[in-house]
Formats: sequence, structure tokens, C-alpha cells
Amino acid sequence: MSQGKQCGISGGWLLTMLATALAMLLSMLVLWLNFISSAELDGRYQSTGQVHLSNGQVLEISHSLQVNNSRFYAMTRQGDSILETSGVVEYGFLGNYRLRVEDGQVTGLASEIDDELVFNLLYGRHKGSTIRLTSLDGCLYALETRQIYCPARNL
Repeated sequence: MSQGKQCGISGGWLLTMLATALAMLLSMLVLWLNFISSAELDGRYQSTGQVHLSNGQVLEISHSLQVNNSRFYAMTRQGDSILETSGVVEYGFLGNYRLRVEDGQVTGLASEIDDELVFNLLYGRHKGSTIRLTSLDGCLYALETRQIYCPARNL
């Protein structure tokens, strides 16, 4: 009787291991099929608009992003302030990418800009900062800096 129980336990363990291995294989397949190389992101992106500051002032803003061979180059203009950054594009799963800043500088930082806009500029210039991009209506939205980049047309 104990041999039968022992075989049942071994069979159950084997079935559990087989199910676990199959689940892991299917998970890896799903991730592989949803992986998007950074080469698919290559191109120019841009957006422009206005921001209403807490003091009532209206500030013109423009964002430009160029991706080429797993590298990015970006410029943001907020009034007289300009942020320039460059770095690497790290991966793309399910339409999401991560930009890792290697170099960045801010010029002309104006004192009348809201704290949140200043934070976005300063965060984006630090070496090692990561900016996650997610797809949004055919554009890319930078989660940490709240910037949007749409494919540039007529360039």
C-alpha cells in the first residue's frame, strides 16, 4: 500500500513540475512575441503647446526627440529654459521603452517657472535618470517628466 502512495506522490510532483515548466515556457513566448526592438522607435518625435503657470502666466513649451541606433537625443524648451539630453534606449515590451540619460544640461533656467516644471527639467538632466515611455494614441508619453512626443511629420 505504501508503494502505491509513493508512486502517486511522485506522479503528482512530476505533473506539477511539468505544468510549471509549461507555464514558464508560455510566459517566455508571450514576452518574446511582445518585445519591440528600439530600432522600431527610430525617428523624430515632437510636440508643442502651452502651460498655464500658477501665477497666471502662459508659457510656450516644445519637446523634440530623435532616436537612432538605440540612442536618443532630446531637447525641451520651456519659455527661455532649454533642456538638452542624450542617452540610450534600453528596451521595449508591450509598447513601452526606457530612456537612460547619459548627459544633460539646462540653460536659461527662469525663476518664474513653476516648481513642477523645474523638477521635470532638473530630473531629466541627471546622468542615470530613467524616463519610461509608453504608447498613447500613436505618440510616446514620458511618465516621469510628463512630456509627450508624437511622430514628426514633414521632416
